[in-house]
Amino acid sequence: MTRTMPEIAELVRRGMSSLDAAPFADLFAAEAVFEMPFTGVRIEGREAVQRALEAGGVRARAVGLTKAQVTTTLTDSGFVVELVVSGPGFEIPSSVGILTVSDGEITSYRDYPNASAASWFTRSVFDRFLAASVENRWDDLADLYAEDVTIEMPFPLPGVPRVTKGREELRRRFRAAGQVRRLVKAENVVVHETTDPTVLVAEFDLHGEAAGSAFVSSYVMVMTIRDGLIIHSRDYTDTAAAAERVKALSPAGSSAG
Repeated sequence: MTRTMPEIAELVRRGMSSLDAAPFADLFAAEAVFEMPFTGVRIEGREAVQRALEAGGVRARAVGLTKAQVTTTLTDSGFVVELVVSGPGFEIPSSVGILTVSDGEITSYRDYPNASAASWFTRSVFDRFLAASVENRWDDLADLYAEDVTIEMPFPLPGVPRVTKGREELRRRFRAAGQVRRLVKAENVVVHETTDPTVLVAEFDLHGEAAGSAFVSSYVMVMTIRDGLIIHSRDYTDTAAAAERVKALSPAGSSAG
């Protein structure tokens, strides 16, 4: 039996409320089109649209979203969905979508996201990065990076490559460093938004302890964050001070400090 417009709208509302495309994935027509006019994205075909929506749910959960308040309004050709997403302690208007329905199937979905929200999501990943760092949660920290992340250190330490690629290599380094020093707090944190909502510049000091002595490391990072993960970062720090700390911890020249 062909579903009615209100039935389709309700299934979409339920799925979007839980950030899950599964309840309405099979409602798209074989030649359905998903568009994001603000960004020029256009995806054609039921399976491709389903994958895009499923990936969107994964990204939403990755940045800490837990649910969405969804308002649907029927139109003469389909319905409109308005989303306000939320997570622990926050709520933000996310997007408005216009869906066209024909013969009981969704034939087109035009999504208009809140562009300013992208900067907020980027900042939320940085905040989680800083929290994992000062709480010495090294695996959680590594998990904030994309699998194929690239890290550049324009002022590299002796024995540390200028460019590092891959989440697992970072995980190995984080764990090794955690064996010889412990971070205790961050101070003087200043975050600068940029004209690209996926990029931020952060200044901060990390206080820690190593070999019974306190230390402070100052950083500037230029981070690119997409889909809830850090995909690229240029990390600047006081390499002279860091080199002295490494030397004190390991005369053999270990780069773990």
